[in-house]
Amino acid sequence: MEFEEMKKIWDAQNNEPMYAINEEALFRRIRAKSSRASRISNINEIGLILIVIVTSGILLFVGNQSFYDYLSVFALLSIGLYIWIGRVRRKKQENQFGKSMLGELDQALANVNYETNRAKTFFWWFLLPVAIPAFLNMAQAGTPSWKWFVVPAAFVLSYFVVQWGLKRKQLPRKKELEALRNILAEE
Repeated sequence: MEFEEMKKIWDAQNNEPMYAINEEALFRRIRAKSSRASRISNINEIGLILIVIVTSGILLFVGNQSFYDYLSVFALLSIGLYIWIGRVRRKKQENQFGKSMLGELDQALANVNYETNRAKTFFWWFLLPVAIPAFLNMAQAGTPSWKWFVVPAAFVLSYFVVQWGLKRKQLPRKKELEALRNILAEE
């Protein structure tokens, strides 16, 4: 692990450090990790908000103008509002952390925890509210049978993509930041 290379190694015989941490380099690295975590959250939030707005617009102007289209638009815009409120809360929380090394690290951890929690609950706050009106609309409109395979497959695929990102990106990043936090707390 990178950070373990930077921590102090003590000589067991005379209790003197063989080499010391370059604190300035470590602080730059932590600041970069904190900025990256914040940037990832910003991109995810803005991307999801744009997706729900564009999809809502398509449903309003290209859809069948059925009750279920309007229900889907309502669900999508509610999700967009939910994401926006979460973004505002996250931004307020970011300002509460100090600009010290541990403060930056705690901020990065908070952002990674935020993304991790959002990925874990993706089914409940995104897929389910979108899927219910979509399937009701398909049932009401007499949708061709091939769409009954494609649309559920798209929902399942999106779920697995989010879970893959959680397991391959977010959880390892969280584990790395927590390990660094533990190392710095020991110092």
